[in-house]
Amino acid sequence: MNGPSISRPSAPQVADIEHEGVRYVQDVHDSRNGDQAGGYLAAIDIASGQRLWRLKVYEVPGAQVAGQPTLPRYFRSMQLLPGAQALEIVNEAGGIYRVDLATRMSTQVGGPPVSAPVEPKLPPKAEAD
Repeated sequence: MNGPSISRPSAPQVADIEHEGVRYVQDVHDSRNGDQAGGYLAAIDIASGQRLWRLKVYEVPGAQVAGQPTLPRYFRSMQLLPGAQALEIVNEAGGIYRVDLATRMSTQVGGPPVSAPVEPKLPPKAEAD
């Protein structure tokens, strides 16, 4: 994957979450499997630094069409749900996903459908004097 372009700002900075000896991170640079950029969560053992598992939280529209350039779709936010063994992840299109940490299952619980376009947060334009 190439770096950001004028039409694609950098991925939002989303803080890692540490819970019960595991660090949960957005896997931003995933071209190892060649399927899509963005939408992956990785679990890292804090003590050893080794990756325990990786999960595709959501599909990136168009990523499976060969020869078609697609924009990555990154996490906008990630939080541990109080009293639950689950993370809530919101992507750049506003899709809300719940990841059950015990079963490693992702379920969309809100927001627009997967096919919704990305609307990245851009800084406001300066007004002319």
